[in-house]
Order: sequence, then C-alpha cells, then structure tokens
Amino acid sequence: MNFFYFQFAVGDRNGDMYRALLREFLRHPTPRVLCARMPDHTAAALPGAPAYDRPWIAKTYAVYVAMLWELARRRGGRSLLDRLEEPALGRPLAIRYRGRGITQDLANSALELAAVLEALPAPLSASPRVLEIGGGYGRLAFAVLTTVPGARYMLVDIAPALAVAQRYLTSVFPDLPTFRFRRFDDAAAVADELAAARIVFLTPDQLEMLEPLGAEVALTVSSLHEMLPALVGRYLELVDRHCDGHFYTKQWQRWHNPVDDVVMAREDYPYPAAWRRVFERPHPAQPAFFEALYATRP
Repeated sequence: MNFFYFQFAVGDRNGDMYRALLREFLRHPTPRVLCARMPDHTAAALPGAPAYDRPWIAKTYAVYVAMLWELARRRGGRSLLDRLEEPALGRPLAIRYRGRGITQDLANSALELAAVLEALPAPLSASPRVLEIGGGYGRLAFAVLTTVPGARYMLVDIAPALAVAQRYLTSVFPDLPTFRFRRFDDAAAVADELAAARIVFLTPDQLEMLEPLGAEVALTVSSLHEMLPALVGRYLELVDRHCDGHFYTKQWQRWHNPVDDVVMAREDYPYPAAWRRVFERPHPAQPAFFEALYATRP
C-alpha cells in the first residue's frame, strides 16, 4: 500500500528529489551508499511501477533510499534510525543498507520525527499523546510508537484509509492496548477505553465529539492540500482544540486539486492567530514540499 501513499519513484517526474539528495551527498559524501541493494525486485511488480527487475533501475533506487537514510541521520535522526527497521508486513519496497531492511517511508518518517523532536523546547513527557490527521497506512505512527517510549497515538482518517492503518498497526503492535474503530454516539461512554489505549483509531466526526485531548504533538503529512479551504480551516481548528503543544505539517508548496479545481499554496493555510511559528522551510529531501512547526499555545 505504501507505493500509493507517500512513496516516490526515481525518474524524470521526481528528478528534483533525486537532485536534492545528490547535492546533499556531494556536500557530505558517504561512499557506503553505493553498497545499498534491492534484494527483492518482485515487491514492486505493480501496474505503473518502474521496472525494478532491471539492475540499473533497482540500483539507482537503492542508492536514492540510502542517501535519504544518510540525510535523516545527519539531520538529527540517527538515534531514531538505530531503533528502526522496516516490518516485512505487506512486502514493502525495501532495500538492504547498513545491515538492515529499510525503506523510503522509514527514512521520511525519521526525517519528519527528527524535525519535530529537535525543535521542541523540552523533551516529551513519559507518556506523550500524539494526534495525527490523515495517517495513511500508519508509517509515521509506526516510527513514533517504536522510538518514543510510552507514546499514545491517536490516528484520525477517513475510510478506507483508517481500516488500512488499523490493519497495519495492530499487526505490527499486537500487544499494545488498542481502541479499534467503532461507531459511538456518546463520547463519555468510551472515555475510559480511550484513556487506556496506546493506539486509537477515529474518524473525523468522532474527533469532533471528544473533549480536548491535550495532545503534546499533532501531525499531518501530505493531506491538507487535498481538501477544500473550509475543511482545511476546520481541521486546523480541531488541532487547536486538541493539541496543547506543537503542530507539525508537511504539504506541497503548491497543489492543484483537479477534482474541485482548487489551488492550495503554502501561504494559504489559515493557522489560528494565536499560534507561534517555530519554523517554516522547504523540505530538504522533497523540495516541492514545505514543512512547518507551530506552537499552539503561547
């Protein structure tokens, strides 16, 4: 499933990403990236996928992912990456590097998480509550739950994405107390279950029903630009309601939604006036994206 979420092939269409990593590599050469390899070419035998059964295409992709991995190490993600290895569930498009199976998704998750953790004014609490809007199949949730001890993760999405994330995360974390998605009309009736869970799966309308969650961190990656402006504003209002710490967002610099014929640009996001911007910058690995972190409380 990750091939259809936030995973990019190396080619003319995404050449800016490869060039950005190549520039980083030339500034900080790490020759061992040339040792990266793709051991299973059949994992990407999907319609529209590059011909990874061709050795040079597989090698180019493997080196690309290895360079991304090294960028994440340099930008504060080394301690995270040392604790991460891609699960075999779903036969991901993995490469072999530094003695472990890694993926583009895992490196991107480490980059995103490192950007947040490095910018926080103080370490997270012993049991931080993390809220993610639009979590895809759960790649960032996996990284957080693996590397942040005691984290309690609340993932909010629409069907069928929420079902995919629930299948994935409950498979890789079978022993964590989980609030699986179910319909409810009374938030008070499920409050104790929500409080006891380490992983929670909710739809947006259910998030609307809940009392403020007091999340230390809220996240959303490659999601808001797909929505109508009014819906973007409502999600940011929900983040403001449920997050008492910091909000991280990573979106396209400019995106045309062809279904609704709406353009969402970096400057169009209606962040609440009381939020304080910690940083806003082009993403180092995907220049067509920007990333930003806001403190949601004075």
